[in-house]
Amino acid sequence: LIDEGVSKVGYAAVDVDDFPNLNNAIALVLKLPKKAIEALLNDEFKRYWEIFHEELDRLTEISLKAEQLIKDNRYDAFALTMNRNECDMEKLLSKIPYKTLATTSGLGWIGRSALFVCEEYGSAVVLLGILTDMPIKHGNAITDSFCDDCEECQKACPVDAINPTKWNSRLHRNDIIDIEACSQYVIDQFKSGLGCSKCLAHCKLTQDYYEKKIY
Repeated sequence: LIDEGVSKVGYAAVDVDDFPNLNNAIALVLKLPKKAIEALLNDEFKRYWEIFHEELDRLTEISLKAEQLIKDNRYDAFALTMNRNECDMEKLLSKIPYKTLATTSGLGWIGRSALFVCEEYGSAVVLLGILTDMPIKHGNAITDSFCDDCEECQKACPVDAINPTKWNSRLHRNDIIDIEACSQYVIDQFKSGLGCSKCLAHCKLTQDYYEKKIY
């Protein structure tokens, strides 16, 4: 998967009602190119989403290839592409959250913004996953935030949806973010041909990645 271009790969045990026989998950993280962050910082939301979907299509293709490879080795697998794992736009939540697969695989944590965060790329990533019954060694789950005292995403939020509580795996998402305020603003922005994702762009670790000369 890394050879195919995936930025980070992790493995976790899962228990998904719709897939009782697929008890292992492969979490996939693909970094967004820096031009995506630049587009957000310049309020070029259409350009950002074009780049995002280009990278999502790329990761989708990789995940489907991996699904077939696993099946060719006589195991079962199901790539959790966006089309198969629909997102509820009002709740901003997929049926099987990719963020949960990534944190339980040990690839990163959840920021104050309720976005996935990793040390290398901040929140500037695309996430997907694969369910399988193939035996794999699980990673060590990350259950607490490493955001420390950083509040950059909270300060950047235009509707004050992010509260000061740092994430841990014992909390519910509503404990760290007012998702109704967030989703309503995002939906209104989309209807106007605009967007948001300020919390993504202003994450300190996203900025660290953006400012590095290494691509």
